[in-house]
Amino acid sequence: MTPGDTPATYSPDTTLTLSEIADLTGRDLKTIKTWNDSGKGRWPNAVQDETGRKTWRVPVRDLVATDVLDASQIEQVANELAARRESKETRALREQVIRLEERLTAAAALADERANTIALLKSLVRKGGAA
Repeated sequence: MTPGDTPATYSPDTTLTLSEIADLTGRDLKTIKTWNDSGKGRWPNAVQDETGRKTWRVPVRDLVATDVLDASQIEQVANELAARRESKETRALREQVIRLEERLTAAAALADERANTIALLKSLVRKGGAA
């Protein structure tokens, strides 16, 4: 963090998706969905987005009221979510690097094989031209 940056904070009205709540609390997404119970469960102020996949969003105040989050965590929510997202992105990038290294190794082996074939063909052409 550079000087002048301030940690992101959420107001009690900020909303989080069920996936974000699962990531933040370390709970399974199925558990969080059960708690939400289509908006009639634990969080009375949960609402569904009207666009796209109709994702549920839960106000932070409901999470604090039901002890899913401690009030002291509200300021840390944004930073924790960012760290978890970065961790997932890092893992995905690491897996991509492994796949790319495997492809590179295969491509190098193919290039070596082709170079050997070219050298063999050149030697055969030379022998055929000298005869």
